[in-house]
Amino acid sequence: MSKDVRVGVFVCDCGTNIAGVVNVPEVVEYAKTLDYVVVADEGKWSCSVDYLTKLQGLIKEHDVNRVVVASCTPRTHEPLFKRATKDAGVNPYLLEFVSIREQVSWVHMKEPEIATEKAKDLIKMGVAKATLLEEGQEIKLPVKTDCMVIGGGIAGMNAALHIADQGFNAFIVEKEPQLGGLLNHICFISHDNHKIQSAEILKKKIDEIEAHPNVKVYTSAQIEEVDGYIGNYTVTLSTNGTNRKLDISTIIVATGMKEIEPEGQFEYGNDSRVVTQLQLEKLIGAWNAGHETGNVELHIPNTNLPIKDVAVINCVNSKNESRGCCHVGCHNSVKNAIALKTLNKDIRIHILYRDLSMIKEEGKALEEAKRLGVKFLRFPDDQYPEMKKENGNLKLKVYDILLGKEFEITTDLLVLTTGFTGNDGVDEIKGHLKVSTNSEGFFQESHVKLGPLEFPADGIALCGCAKTPTSFKESCEEGIGAAMRASIPMKNGYIEADGIVADIDLEDCNQCGLCFERCPYNAIQVDDDKQPEVVKALCKGCGLCSADCPKECISIVHYTDEQIIAQVEAALAENSEEKIIGFVCHWCALGGVDMAGVSRLQYPPNARLIRVMCSARVSIKMIQRAFDLGVAGVLVAGCEFPTCHYISGNYAAETRVRRAKRKLAKKGYDPDKLWNVWCSAADGPKFANTMREMVKQFL
Repeated sequence: MSKDVRVGVFVCDCGTNIAGVVNVPEVVEYAKTLDYVVVADEGKWSCSVDYLTKLQGLIKEHDVNRVVVASCTPRTHEPLFKRATKDAGVNPYLLEFVSIREQVSWVHMKEPEIATEKAKDLIKMGVAKATLLEEGQEIKLPVKTDCMVIGGGIAGMNAALHIADQGFNAFIVEKEPQLGGLLNHICFISHDNHKIQSAEILKKKIDEIEAHPNVKVYTSAQIEEVDGYIGNYTVTLSTNGTNRKLDISTIIVATGMKEIEPEGQFEYGNDSRVVTQLQLEKLIGAWNAGHETGNVELHIPNTNLPIKDVAVINCVNSKNESRGCCHVGCHNSVKNAIALKTLNKDIRIHILYRDLSMIKEEGKALEEAKRLGVKFLRFPDDQYPEMKKENGNLKLKVYDILLGKEFEITTDLLVLTTGFTGNDGVDEIKGHLKVSTNSEGFFQESHVKLGPLEFPADGIALCGCAKTPTSFKESCEEGIGAAMRASIPMKNGYIEADGIVADIDLEDCNQCGLCFERCPYNAIQVDDDKQPEVVKALCKGCGLCSADCPKECISIVHYTDEQIIAQVEAALAENSEEKIIGFVCHWCALGGVDMAGVSRLQYPPNARLIRVMCSARVSIKMIQRAFDLGVAGVLVAGCEFPTCHYISGNYAAETRVRRAKRKLAKKGYDPDKLWNVWCSAADGPKFANTMREMVKQFL
């Protein structure tokens, strides 16, 4: 370590969010006693313009070259302090961020003395890492003006037009023979059935696409290969058996969704009288064609028998143990009920629902449906309607929890409002672009709030039903948003990629090839002599390669072995037998930690958490060092399967934890004291419960 290291520690009160529990002046005085700390200061609101100006002044006054900020979560405020640090003349990679709000004051509100001691520990860990930090640099990449939009539905078409309107080139790649996506299968967009027909909207949008000189469309197209990175993608397309290559700078994913077939449920597939909402849309379109509204005679599919009664069952294949709310089902059921009533005012309709999730604008449709005579029955979550056939008729038995009685309904047509999943081809696109999907088959955005229309990989945006079921209006808006995200680097002509990347010291490398084989982003390439080289424009700094390297010759900028182990040693320097070391990934696991804080979930104060970009960064060496120092337990926390910000990082981490348990047992340590947990960014209770259970078992 250089003798010239000079650390500045800046501790935030966050109003009373931190200072209301933690004795901040005491923490500041403690920080001044730590090696290499030349200044420590308290700020009431450290993220305010006034204090950032003061922070920059103190950095210059005390010739600070390492900065530790102790405040809230780095997931929201770290970029702000990086900019302030840079403006003060210090490389932003020489900043270490410590969370004493989400990890201390909010979760130990009733234990101010213990919270204060924990805050001291976390700052000591931050300083220990900061003293070992080295300068890093963003990677500046040139970006041209060609954008590929994967998917030609309304979101994709809107995105392409807004790209093209800025003077950039937009290439729409659609696997179907025609543009339109789900609009080709929907009759009406909203409950204003006599005004907004999807065919009219679709024709107008396609006319705009065809007339725009900056938009090129490839239909019946299959993506065979995607090479490169932002500003330098080479895409191989197959169209009608002919391969062609496109040079692309940015990409927008708008692949849409598909309805889940409710096979075997309510006789679906065995009885033509049982249909899904999308199949009903097709029927409505046929019934509506060329007819006056109000008295159209509706017939059961494939028969001449009239339809007098229609029943709709919502939440089929959604809001269950395997998938959440489909977001659009309630609106669709009401919209289509109004459409049926508009076609034939005498038809009787019952909508059977668990709860109605509708926004304010959709509430108008609900009132319209009730005015037209549509009946609503609310059944319990654990008591779905039962269907039976009696004398050839379809009969439903449903218990209405609002009226507190059971009803029996005879229906001529049963409509199932079923859930959705990502469209066909999601897995192929996922592999080509090296991005993640969630358990419901949709693409996973970078962050639900901080990056809702982009992937972790630079230059790839996301919109519409490719990431979750959305309404027509939302898909249009997200298409515009994704176009704006993709346009920024094209407008600037370059992008500065994050400098948290891998570095390989070839002196000790034995050319085993593990890094090349396991990198989720193909960011490590080998030459003819099997020498590995990092393509830094592709590397995302997950650290999987570094943790796997048998010769320990791969380091990750800002997350080296030495820096992380320094945090472990600082945390366990005192009372190690009372502490739990937690390695948490920056994305979902830290999100769960933050959510526990936001929710004020109180859990034992024994945890000392160390942030890594991915759970795959945690090596056996790091885990063993904690056990060597007498830790009570170790936790490795990452993204919930199958989601991972780094594609396959949690899978690699899970495998490594199993290996670590075997090695710990051989060295005489209790392997049951090594835990791993996978949680979503919203699952604060899961993280808090894990902490409680670990303390209960180990302490």
